[in-house]
Amino acid sequence: MEVREIEFQFKGARNYIHGTDMFNAMVSSYPSAGMNNIRFTVHDFVYTPACRLYLGNSKEALNEVADIRARCQFRVDGQTRWLALTQCAGDATSGGRYDYDEEKIISLCRMVGEGIALARQSLFSFIETVVSMNKHMHQQLFPEAVGKWIFTSIDLAASCDARENLALQFKHNMNFRLTKSDIMVNGSKVGDIYFSLVKS
Repeated sequence: MEVREIEFQFKGARNYIHGTDMFNAMVSSYPSAGMNNIRFTVHDFVYTPACRLYLGNSKEALNEVADIRARCQFRVDGQTRWLALTQCAGDATSGGRYDYDEEKIISLCRMVGEGIALARQSLFSFIETVVSMNKHMHQQLFPEAVGKWIFTSIDLAASCDARENLALQFKHNMNFRLTKSDIMVNGSKVGDIYFSLVKS
């Protein structure tokens, strides 16, 4: 099993490492060409920039890894890879920080029934764009919900870097513990994205 050290930066004013940054770090471990059956799940927040990424060729290889904060698995070159991310001990105030204006994505969106569509090309990555779109859609669909909408998981049939012609269609709400939305590119479904409502 391969182990890598990763140093994240905080996004905007957040005091935790954003799930989109964890996703990008984990899927970029392998070339995206030919990558499919992608499943990424956040289990807990990460509060320190220093993290450790474990890359294994079997699910069992990660059994001894403690306190996993995020997992990712996908197929590439005909083989399935399993990845796990852990938080390292350290000073939560020591990491760098970079600007992230989520409003630049939201301003490109329009609600369409119980869905949301991107009107123009996003300047941000695919995962940042769909997560921001989904968060905004949930805030519009459930204005009475008390808490914070958190990106929990994403399933993709194949690697995707689309930044335009994106749309989400809300599908299921399991008592706010988990919601599911379809991800569409050019009208075709490419995956599912899941959110949870975390009480403030």
